[in-house]
Amino acid sequence: MLRPLRRIVPLFAVLLLPLVGCDDTGIDPFANDDKYFTVYGFLDILETEHELRVVPVTRFAEDILAETEFQGTIDAKVYTTDLFSGTRTEWTHSLSLLDDGSYGHLFKARFSVSANRTYLLEIIRSDGKMTTAETSVPVFHTSALFERGPVVFENDSTLVYRDIKIPGLASPWDIQAIYLWASGPINRRIFVPYGRIGERTDDGGWQLRINISDDQASVIENVAWSVDQGMISAGDAFGVSAMGLMIRVLDENWDPPEGVFDPEILAQPGTLSNVENGFGFFGSIGLYIEEWNVEHLSPLLGHPF
Repeated sequence: MLRPLRRIVPLFAVLLLPLVGCDDTGIDPFANDDKYFTVYGFLDILETEHELRVVPVTRFAEDILAETEFQGTIDAKVYTTDLFSGTRTEWTHSLSLLDDGSYGHLFKARFSVSANRTYLLEIIRSDGKMTTAETSVPVFHTSALFERGPVVFENDSTLVYRDIKIPGLASPWDIQAIYLWASGPINRRIFVPYGRIGERTDDGGWQLRINISDDQASVIENVAWSVDQGMISAGDAFGVSAMGLMIRVLDENWDPPEGVFDPEILAQPGTLSNVENGFGFFGSIGLYIEEWNVEHLSPLLGHPF
């Protein structure tokens, strides 16, 4: 049921907008400039099970309401090749029930994705006609990418924040702040969701603000849960020793104009696509984590130590 795809459904919903008129002769395999398939999906470095949806480009809209309809079959074989190792993987087809009650052609494969590798996608018809795409899984060869601004205290120190600039990262997707707190035997990381907060910088990087004081509510909530679970006692002192950011990084092709996923702009055919002889998008998601010591801040944030 599109489990991995669901996490980035809003983005792919935008990419699918040009397909609304697929029953129009403007998208036709016999007069459509050698476009054979529409594909949307991605490889995730944190997953070993991957899914793609493939739609044949025909004069008929793919609105499959029953498994017995003629669109319930598809003339396609799907492969990905790791261009570094040469390993070629065939994906398995299934006609699957989607969240909207219709059916779609899903292709699934199980393999580990490696950072800094390029993967070639091939969707091949029985007559040899082929739709292809490539994605390179992003990687940063450094353990200290962030340019951290000063910690700022405002409103009588009740508001604490820090601005972060990330050079070379033009298109983050999901950002989470990390806090490491400790008490006795407990030494635990918690993650505070930030979504895709921030904006692109003039030099093609990304900048955002971490609201450190607001995030402490999540730390205290986790401490209280640990007390309820009997892991520590209610009177045990605790403190925050480190913080950082975990960022899901989109591949360089998955970069919207000006860094903004604007539906009106992305709905224009060809605005964001890396597919040859077809439509849609095939991308990949990497991961970057960086942490730093903040023991000196813990008492200032109201923690016992």
